[in-house]
Amino acid sequence: MVICSLSIGIGLFWTDIIRYVGLSGVLHGLFAGYALQEILAGRRSSWLLLAGVAGKVGWEQCFGAPATTAALIQAPVAIQAHLAGFISGVVTVIIINRWIRFKTQPADQ
Repeated sequence: MVICSLSIGIGLFWTDIIRYVGLSGVLHGLFAGYALQEILAGRRSSWLLLAGVAGKVGWEQCFGAPATTAALIQAPVAIQAHLAGFISGVVTVIIINRWIRFKTQPADQ
């Protein structure tokens, strides 16, 4: 969660967003990360979850966030935070998974 938060904060420097208040980017990162972790553990149905969140983030990047969501929260939706969270969640799980595999490999003798 800390890595997602830091990644979003750094990623938003490259946008025109001056202030960001919310948790949606971190939630996208956690959701994508846990879905990928389940996939790596052998749960094939989690591909649907990962594809769903990837599709949602991709849709937002192409067409913007739904107007109903912006009206509901009475603020613009930070779709860049969703993308940064998604990417950081997936990358973090990949790095952690590779690190664990590296540490658990038997040493060559």
